[in-house]
Amino acid sequence: MKKVLAFAFLITALLVSKGAYSIGITAEGYARETPPGPSMSAAFVSLHNTGDSSQVLTGVELPGVEQASADLHTTISENGINRMRPLDQLTIAAGASVDMAPGGVHLMIKGLRLQAGEELPLRLLFADGSSVDILVPIVRMSDEGEHHHHHHG
Repeated sequence: MKKVLAFAFLITALLVSKGAYSIGITAEGYARETPPGPSMSAAFVSLHNTGDSSQVLTGVELPGVEQASADLHTTISENGINRMRPLDQLTIAAGASVDMAPGGVHLMIKGLRLQAGEELPLRLLFADGSSVDILVPIVRMSDEGEHHHHHHG
């Protein structure tokens, strides 16, 4: 019996360390190629919470990428002018999905030139200390609608 419990504990520990499975979050998305000028771009991720409780996205990292950063942002309209504002967190309700999109919630990527055809590693950080690692394709802005439709259509 002790061996069975030890094995069950080991399996549980391995599953919890995987992040996406343990918290019930799956994610997919894409990033925009960096336009000419400053090294700023955006990534858009669809988060699906298959778990029984809400999950709160509190940050994002770029694993293995030096001297660049990623932040959670939203776009708001003030007097007819769209402005980006940082977000402290994003809640994904149990059984629900949140789709980041141009003109709304997005991940602002700073200090990194993104090239179409490559991939960008993202680590999504949650309030409970868990994380989900994903790899998103980098697309040209002219191809964005097609790619966005492919993932959500």
